Amino acid sequence: MHHIKESVDRILKNAQEDAARLLRNSQEDAARLLKNAQEDTARLLRNSQEYEEGPEPQEFSVPAGNESSILKKDKLHTIGEMSSRLAHDLQNPLSIIKNTLEIIKLKQPRIDEKTKENYERIERAATRMSQQIKDVLDYVRTSNLLMEKASLTSLLKAVIADIDVPECTKIILPTEDIPVYGDIKQIEVVFSNLILNAMQAIEEKGKIMIQASETDGMTVIDVIDNGQGIKKEDLSHIFEPLFTTKQNGTGLGLASCKSIIDNHGGIIECSSIVGKGTVFTIKLPILRSLSKT
Repeated sequence: MHHIKESVDRILKNAQEDAARLLRNSQEDAARLLKNAQEDTARLLRNSQEYEEGPEPQEFSVPAGNESSILKKDKLHTIGEMSSRLAHDLQNPLSIIKNTLEIIKLKQPRIDEKTKENYERIERAATRMSQQIKDVLDYVRTSNLLMEKASLTSLLKAVIADIDVPECTKIILPTEDIPVYGDIKQIEVVFSNLILNAMQAIEEKGKIMIQASETDGMTVIDVIDNGQGIKKEDLSHIFEPLFTTKQNGTGLGLASCKSIIDNHGGIIECSSIVGKGTVFTIKLPILRSLSKT
């Protein structure tokens, strides 16, 4: 009975956290949409004033390349907004499915093997969809950076705590703790994606080693795995949005990593040997204004 009460409490806590997260993300997206609308309005007003105050209009044509680029940018912006809304709409029913499944399993502790297999299949599908939604939101959600100084070891431990790491996977943290400077929540997204990628590369049976150092005003972090590696022809495309070699991948995980690191004024690189493993290298600027805190 005590075990069941603990499980019920855990389910209720998960439901509360899911609801809080949904509300927080909705508020962030609402603020971002409002900011975009304000910027679009200001730009239209500015363009209108320049048109009224400028010289007599002359005939001109937009080069085909520029027109195509503008249309493409508008389409990508629209797709981003739609993806964000759709992802939020899917999160809520997915949370209900996962929590309901937990309750059913508690109420029916003795089930036949076939039913148990079906429950596990539903759980795996819901987890996979949740990860895909997370990839989409990480990519389309933009926000101002909240720069902080944090312990790299503490940051990595927090990331790993949120990941279901199999027993056959060994994650080796840096031997020495060094500070990292950036928006900690966004940096956590980067390492979460890289560690999950490494786990998939080693097929959950192997080592993931993380090394760190400070060189030439940069914090340098390597995420190394001894997995299957990346083909040479794929290596130059891995940071491109929607590029993926995985059957269930979104192609947005590494694109999000690059976008976040670029916004921090940093660099992310990858080197790989097929059959040997892969190294992702992150370089982040050491912020002197924060280094004394």
